[in-house]
Amino acid sequence: MSDTWDEQFAPSSGAQNTLRWAYEMGATTLGEAYDMLEQLELSNDVPEVLGHDDTVEGVREELEFGLETVGPDTLLTTLL
Repeated sequence: MSDTWDEQFAPSSGAQNTLRWAYEMGATTLGEAYDMLEQLELSNDVPEVLGHDDTVEGVREELEFGLETVGPDTLLTTLL
């Protein structure tokens, strides 16, 4: 029996906020959202998206795990 994606990869609130931000910016898959991390890092949106407790590097590591676990083609709508 295979696990559902949320049993394998459950994004933290910071990662969820990042995925939501990427979705609003036009990303549709986890891979696209990951590719937008650099854009987030260079934007003024970091404090608004991540708050004060999370870092872009921490979210990057979490999304890398998600890429390995559920794959880059996973739709953001299934993760949000």
